Amino acid sequence: MFRQTVAFSVAILLSSVAAAQESFTQKLQRQMANQGIVVLHHDAEIDAAVNGSRPSSSHTASSGATTTAGSSSGNASTSSSSAAAGKKVRMNGYRIQVYVGGNSRDAKYKAQQMENKVLSYYPDIATYTRFVSPRWICHVGDFKTHDEAVELLTDLRNKGGFDEAIIVKCKINASAD
Repeated sequence: MFRQTVAFSVAILLSSVAAAQESFTQKLQRQMANQGIVVLHHDAEIDAAVNGSRPSSSHTASSGATTTAGSSSGNASTSSSSAAAGKKVRMNGYRIQVYVGGNSRDAKYKAQQMENKVLSYYPDIATYTRFVSPRWICHVGDFKTHDEAVELLTDLRNKGGFDEAIIVKCKINASAD
């Protein structure tokens, strides 16, 4: 009886040591019966930060598709029609808000229609259609000054169909020049 107790205790000890060597991200990706699969794409630095260890040079990120329930993250759709001519930086600036709607499919469709309408007049201007909870929004342009935005806003209103367009302050994508 004593031998069985010792053997059982050793088995538990060895299994707990083996389980302790499994990182959080490994536990997260472990396949379990009747449950979904999670596959992570990440850098070694992220793995080190999450698991509390240093990144090793031999670490390779996992491959596969990330699957989560409720994957809507706030930016459902972003498109830009301007070509990147150099390095872009984020800075404070102005954009023209040509559409703001609700959180329905119809609102998404209308935001995309407004984006297409702007692109029909100005094919080289950046447009941003995205979901910012709880509504769909379509912004146009990346303007460093308010005066630049006013010029385009006036032109848009003269073309018709943009009566509710306004200038909004936000982070813009500007060239590093």
